[in-house]
Amino acid sequence: MSHMKVGLIGLLVLFAIGIVVSLPPIPQDVAYHSFAGDETRWGIANAANVLSNIGFIIVGFIGLIKIRHLPNKEITLMWRFFFIATIFVGLGSAYYHLLPSNDTLVWDRLPMALCFGALTACVCTERLNARIGRLLFMPLVMSGVLSVIYWWISEQHGLGDLRPYILVQYIPMIIIPLLILLCPKSTEQNRAYWLLLASYILAKGFEFSDVQIFDLTNHVISGHTLKHLAAAIGILALPPSAIEVNEGGDTSTRYCLTKKDNL
Repeated sequence: MSHMKVGLIGLLVLFAIGIVVSLPPIPQDVAYHSFAGDETRWGIANAANVLSNIGFIIVGFIGLIKIRHLPNKEITLMWRFFFIATIFVGLGSAYYHLLPSNDTLVWDRLPMALCFGALTACVCTERLNARIGRLLFMPLVMSGVLSVIYWWISEQHGLGDLRPYILVQYIPMIIIPLLILLCPKSTEQNRAYWLLLASYILAKGFEFSDVQIFDLTNHVISGHTLKHLAAAIGILALPPSAIEVNEGGDTSTRYCLTKKDNL
């Protein structure tokens, strides 16, 4: 049954990859760099979208404080990487919003790609076992970095292609919910990830409704600014409390993989 669960996740990931690969190259829409609420305040261009990234920096440091006493060193290192990358998400996004362009967008997307990869490895470590998380960590992180570099180089040659980055961003949104459903733990531990996913969906909704929200609030706040705040708030739920990691020898039925089925 454990192998069936892992196989199901693998098939869905391959299916998603197949769909995206079958699409033609997707260049970056230049309109992406236009945001509502782009006023200069206190000498800062696009001030609201720049300053709202402070939220990522704050929750990144909060996360580093929360994991100081985690008992498992390997998972602690993974979470530390994630929260440090979160701090750089705030710095990179702030830099991008100061002067939006493809060249500055690279520094926004690189730390986000690191976060997606590290988070996926952390969840696999918790829900499957430490060996799987360890094997996946570097490939996931490096695939994120390479997807951003590939996109940027392809844009430089007039052949912009976002497909690899789309996979890096959205495949975790397939893997993480499936692992929560197929390998459930305590309600509190599950809730942390559901809150994160809810905040991610909400943030995307704010992003796509940037101008509409700006108009609806009488130009007080834009959707993109709310996107930053919603995403940062979701990260506050991490890591789930009382993290338990299957080191590969635990035969507890609470884990998706037992010693007998250990990969």
